[in-house]
Amino acid sequence: MSPQNLLQNGDFERGWEGIHRRVLVIPTQGQAYWREAGEIACPAGWNPWYRHGLPVEHDPQNGVGWAAPEVRPCGLTPDPARVRNGQFGCLVFTFSRIHDAGLFQQVSVTPGARLKLSAYAHAWSNAWGSPRESDPRWSEGSRVGYNPFFAEEGTPGLDDAERNFTFRLGIDPTGGTNPYAPTVIWGKGAHIYNAYYPVPPVEATAQADKVTVFLRSRCLWPFKHNDAYWDDVVLEVISALPQVSLQAEPASPEVGQTVRVVAQADRPVSDAELRVTGPDGAAVPVSATAPLTWEFVPQKAGNHSTALFIPGVASPLAQIVLVVRPRVWGLPREQYARTYVLLHPGAGREWVQAILDSGAWDRYRWTIGGSADDAGIGALADKRVIAINPHRWPGNLEAFFRQYYPGTRYVPIVAATPEELRRKLEQM
Repeated sequence: MSPQNLLQNGDFERGWEGIHRRVLVIPTQGQAYWREAGEIACPAGWNPWYRHGLPVEHDPQNGVGWAAPEVRPCGLTPDPARVRNGQFGCLVFTFSRIHDAGLFQQVSVTPGARLKLSAYAHAWSNAWGSPRESDPRWSEGSRVGYNPFFAEEGTPGLDDAERNFTFRLGIDPTGGTNPYAPTVIWGKGAHIYNAYYPVPPVEATAQADKVTVFLRSRCLWPFKHNDAYWDDVVLEVISALPQVSLQAEPASPEVGQTVRVVAQADRPVSDAELRVTGPDGAAVPVSATAPLTWEFVPQKAGNHSTALFIPGVASPLAQIVLVVRPRVWGLPREQYARTYVLLHPGAGREWVQAILDSGAWDRYRWTIGGSADDAGIGALADKRVIAINPHRWPGNLEAFFRQYYPGTRYVPIVAATPEELRRKLEQM
C-alpha cells in the first residue's frame, strides 16, 4: 500500500502557471527577506529559497558567492529522463554560478507524530571547456560522464567534479522556515548525476502542529550548467502518537491527600513525564512509582493541571484538570444512614423518656438531641431529621436546614404532650 503523502503537489504536476514568483532570500549576513523574482516559477504548494552572499562554509575559487537560482518546470520534452513520473519534475539551476538553494513547504501535522521525508533527485553538472560542453547527457567526474552516479557525501576517493553537487533533505519539527536554523534535522548528503536516485531520507518527530520540509541542492563550482532535478517528494507518518488517557485516584482529592495518576496507552510509551501545575501556576513535585504511574500531594485548593509529556513533543499526550478541595476534618469513615430526633427548645426529660418509651431507640438507635446544627452536620448521603414541634423554634426550621444543611430530609412532628409523641413514634 502506498504511503499517504502529507505534502501538497509532491509530484510537481500542478501549478506551473508561474503565478508564484516570490522567493525567500537568506543572506550569509543579515536577516532573511522575501523578494519578487521573475526567474522563479514555483510549483503550487511550494516556496523557493536560496542562500546569497560569499560562502562561509568553504572558499570556492575566485571568491564566487552564492547566487540566485532559477526555478521552472522540467517536462518530458526535450528529455523524458528529467521526469521520474507523470508529466513534470522541478528544475532548480544556476548558469556559471554556484547555489545553495531549494524548495520548502509547511505541513500541518499532529504533534508527536514520527515523520519520514523522501524524494528523488539528480544533477546535470557540466563545465565550461569540457570535452562535451553542454551535452545534456554528460556530467563531469572521472566515474560519471554518461553514467548514472550515486555516492553518499563523505565517500572516500571522490574527485572535485564528483563532489560538485550535493542533495539533501531536511525537516524542521518546529515549523520554522529558515533552512539554516539549528532546529532543522538534515538527512545525509548525496552526490547524484544523470539519473534519478533516492536522496537519503530523513526522519523527525513533530514538536508542533506544523512542520517544514526542505529540499536542498548545493554546488561547489561555477560550472556552465549546475542543474538540479527533483521529483516524487513524499512526507509520511511512520509512527503516530499513542492514544493515552489519564485517571486520578481519588478523582476529587483534598489538600494534603496523596493523588495517584495512572496513564493507559494503546501502545508502549517510554520516557513519559507527568507534570502537575497548581492553581498558582507553580509546579507540584511528582514522583514516579511504577511504569506510567505517578503520585503527588497537592498543598493548595483549586484547579491542578495534570499533563503527560514525552521527549521532543511540546504538546501533552493527555491532560486532565483535578479540582482539589480544601481539607475537611471530621468526614465520616464510611457512609451510613442517620436519623436525628430533634427536640424543641425547652423540652424536658419527659420528652426524652417518651422517645425511649416508644421503642424507637431500641429499634433504630436514632440519635436524640436538642441542637439543630448537630442534627444537620455531617457529609452523609442519607441524613434525616425528625423535628419535634418545629413551631417552637424561632424562625423557619425547615428553611434553616435548606440553607445551611442542604440534602437533609426534614420530617416534622407536632405533639402537644410527651404521651402524644410516644404514640406517633410507635407508628413509625
